[in-house]
Amino acid sequence: MKNCSILFLLLFLFSCTARERQRRKRNLQNGGRDYSVTVYSNGKPVFEDHFHGIISQENGDGIYYFKGDTLIEVAGTYVIKSEK
Repeated sequence: MKNCSILFLLLFLFSCTARERQRRKRNLQNGGRDYSVTVYSNGKPVFEDHFHGIISQENGDGIYYFKGDTLIEVAGTYVIKSEK
């Protein structure tokens, strides 16, 4: 019985997490623009990305966006350019 309860709890938590991820993905991919993001370390570019979507920021020092099914989070020193 204890194992069933633990399994049910894990399934419930996984379901909630998956629904929240899908909700964020839908919110970020509706509409949007073309962007380029460049991340710098010691004044040199270390990461560059181009995507279509919406950039979001929540209670932190960085941003995040979806590229396909992947959630990308960027923090530190970065430059965002709208290409549209």
